[in-house]
Amino acid sequence: MITAIFRDLCPNCGGPISSERLELGLPCEKCLPRLEDKFPRIRGELAKVWEVEKGVREIDELFIRAIGSRMWGLQRLWARRFLNKESFAMVAPTGSGKTTMQIILSLYAADRGQRILIMLPTSLLAHQVHQKVLELRSKLGYNDVLVSAYHSLLTDRQKRLELENVIDSSIIITTPISLMKKEELQQPINVAFIDDVDSFLRRSKSVDVVLKMLNVTSEEVALIEKAQKMESEARKLAKEDPERARQLVSEAAKLKTDVRLKVKGQVIVSGATQTARRTKRVRVLNALFGFTVGGKVEVGRNIVDMYVKPPKELFEKTIVDIVKKLGTGGLVFVPMDKGAEYVRKITDVLKQHGVNAEAYLGTRRRLFEKFIVGDVDVLVGIASYRSPLTRGIDLPERVRYAVFTGVPKFRLRISFEEFHPSRWLILLNEIRDAVYEKYPYEFDRVLGGLIKVRLATRDTLEAVREALKTGKTLTGFPEFVRKVAEDSLNFLIKVIKDEEVRERLRRSETITFGEKAGEYFFIIPDATAYIQASGRTSRLYVGGITKGVSVLVIDEVKAFNALIRDLKWLLETVEFRKYEEVNIDKLMKEVDEDRRKVRLALEGKLKTKERELMKTTLFIVESPNKARTIARLFGRPTRKTVGTLQTFEVLTENRLMVITATGGHILDLVSDEGLFGVNVVNKVFQPVYKPIKKCIRCGRDVSEEENTCPYCGGRVLIESKPVIKALRHLAAQVDEILVGTDPDSEGSIRTFGE
Repeated sequence: MITAIFRDLCPNCGGPISSERLELGLPCEKCLPRLEDKFPRIRGELAKVWEVEKGVREIDELFIRAIGSRMWGLQRLWARRFLNKESFAMVAPTGSGKTTMQIILSLYAADRGQRILIMLPTSLLAHQVHQKVLELRSKLGYNDVLVSAYHSLLTDRQKRLELENVIDSSIIITTPISLMKKEELQQPINVAFIDDVDSFLRRSKSVDVVLKMLNVTSEEVALIEKAQKMESEARKLAKEDPERARQLVSEAAKLKTDVRLKVKGQVIVSGATQTARRTKRVRVLNALFGFTVGGKVEVGRNIVDMYVKPPKELFEKTIVDIVKKLGTGGLVFVPMDKGAEYVRKITDVLKQHGVNAEAYLGTRRRLFEKFIVGDVDVLVGIASYRSPLTRGIDLPERVRYAVFTGVPKFRLRISFEEFHPSRWLILLNEIRDAVYEKYPYEFDRVLGGLIKVRLATRDTLEAVREALKTGKTLTGFPEFVRKVAEDSLNFLIKVIKDEEVRERLRRSETITFGEKAGEYFFIIPDATAYIQASGRTSRLYVGGITKGVSVLVIDEVKAFNALIRDLKWLLETVEFRKYEEVNIDKLMKEVDEDRRKVRLALEGKLKTKERELMKTTLFIVESPNKARTIARLFGRPTRKTVGTLQTFEVLTENRLMVITATGGHILDLVSDEGLFGVNVVNKVFQPVYKPIKKCIRCGRDVSEEENTCPYCGGRVLIESKPVIKALRHLAAQVDEILVGTDPDSEGSIRTFGE
């Protein structure tokens, strides 16, 4: 095979290197004259890689001591990023060990002199994580690491003690609300772990407080805002003055990079479920730390989904019979449209029939602890993403099944008081088939308006609702939102009153609507709530994914049909079986066997074969548009900036894909050596390549030292060296690499270069 020489591409010193050395994963002959030399003797970039891998091995040993198993691929990626001082989003399925990873990384960093903030969305989760931190601190021998936790479940005396001790603590555990209220908690930190980024981003003040704790200065924030204004101006000039636009984009990118290099703190987030509101502070946070969060990820469900449709008069009796049959370790969920009163009613009905059940409508630590130890068999709560029963329970050894007392859904009234762009967009999607044929132009107009205002803040929406109620007009963007709301409401009332549309709605198998007290309403299924709530029964642990059971007692057939339709969009493989046709005794034996294994795993006694639950793959393509498109085929990606590259991270069923693009060729033959860059050595051709540096205006090669084109004076240069550096950085973090260039001769050349 022909040996090529690559200038400036030794991964260690940046000098020339042969393709043979690169294929072996080695530096050049100057850095490593003898192949038998050990890596720790190398000075340069590879020494940094070695130090990171040494840290990964140390963290891996902590995992073995903590849970009896090594890290798997995705966790190794997180560890490498953490050790590289990167900020990132933990993109992973529910129950994939994110919290355990955060705790172990926190203890590891705290032992080395860093201070860490762990922010949880609820007091219950803060309490759970605090207990887990104390448990692992003892287990791993980090008893000198001081830990403080502050949340609403503490007594007044405990709160005072925690606030007194927080100044000396290396790990601070709290909630966004507590952090904003108590200045004593706002201590300087090195790392912020944000669990459930939605609750964190809901208020810009949360972002400001964390930035202050991470020692991000107002000057650095101002520079980021300046860069964002330059990008906005570039978009406006794209057609009129494309060269000036490209120059502004280049300058903005350099400014952002310079600021990021100054910011030493890390922000690591997890639990993204909604599209974050694009507030000014959120954009600053994204730019400062180089990543944005994607959508909710739910893969790896191991749940037997069942349904039963009882007669109306036997509805509650059926619920009782199912719960008694399934036994202890149950979560019973009531649809949002039935509310808290029905939670209390179902709880009373279960108690009357001998079931040890309790209503769980708020964060109640003692009740939660009783459920853990088995003093309470069943908890009853609301089927909503915001419900503490839906989002605050992570007990793979205890929760065995979920029962839904009706289809998870919410009632959407068509009124000014309930105007919410996102929910009305969902409604338009529900009724499109019944409405669009007769009202296509009005439908598209209303849809477009709602899309434009869907990220309006809570304060704006409240002001709009009040203005609509009182007949006032507003100014600026709130007035635009008010007009959209008014137009949308008028359109919805118009189509609902249309007898032809009403008849189509009645014939629909998925749409439920009605009228009460002079107002129209629709019943909307909540697929996200079903996934989240049923997901409490199937969690990832060292031996795999626990089997869970979900039984849905149908109260609205149309809502059930709509739920199945929406679930298929989100989960691909979901199949509801008739409860009566399933061998429940056999199924629950399988469920209990998994719980037995989980308990053994928690005690460190479970013996499992080593296997990769989730690998990490770097997928390199040529075009940024192609990278974005491929990522969106798998879901809503998380974006991350690595050097000059934009990456898109998305989960498939068994791996995390990190998809990025080179932007075209990254290497070219040199022009100052051999014949067109090809030497003849011992009668064998030896091409000599170098990273590309070209003027975007005239397309000519520019020397490494030049910052402007010597031929035409162009100031915007295409440079591939930073791209190669970023690709190498990414390659060092993942388990495998795929190169997806075009299937032609040019694509083959690019593949060889990459």
